[in-house]
Amino acid sequence: MGRYQTKKVDTNQQMNTADGWPTEFPKCVIGIDRDGVINEWKNVIKRHEDVNIIEGSLEAIRTLRLKGHRVVLFADQPNIMRGLLSPQDVSNVMEHMMRVFGENGILSIDGFYHNTSDDSRDIYAKPNTGMMKRSQNEMGVKYNEGYYVGDTIEDIKMAMNIGATPVLVRTGKGLSTEEKHLKSFNPKYKDVKVFDNLLEFANSL
Repeated sequence: MGRYQTKKVDTNQQMNTADGWPTEFPKCVIGIDRDGVINEWKNVIKRHEDVNIIEGSLEAIRTLRLKGHRVVLFADQPNIMRGLLSPQDVSNVMEHMMRVFGENGILSIDGFYHNTSDDSRDIYAKPNTGMMKRSQNEMGVKYNEGYYVGDTIEDIKMAMNIGATPVLVRTGKGLSTEEKHLKSFNPKYKDVKVFDNLLEFANSL
């Protein structure tokens, strides 16, 4: 069965000042799938060299925070179960990304969670809601009042399973997800909001 990992992340140390940065974030939570939405999807993201930030995604996260939204990141990491990654690899990559965030004026996010398997019996594996429920319990966020942004059908299903407004972006696997699942006019997915990228979504709020 998979596990989760969470860490409170603050990048204030990357900036000399916090001019204009909010001290409170009263608006709804935005859950964001990391790989395929913030950085380009790759089967194994093990080193910081494997991280390729999608254009506009850093501006998007900064925009969401400056608008007062809470932001929680999620990463699907079944390669841990397969022996291709270790939890420490995931932690190292996220620490690198947080340095990049800080260098681009993102002074904080609320948290980061990842699973370790794609076993359907694993409560933390997508589209099961274990990661999101844990973040609700630990951070007091309410996904039924917020959004979840992803690029796969598993992301959409996980959002719907917990009651969040599902958002699909066309980065990562998003285009193929839209073609296969949303353009078939399946009424189940009629309320999914679709944007070209994370920045377009952020600017829509």
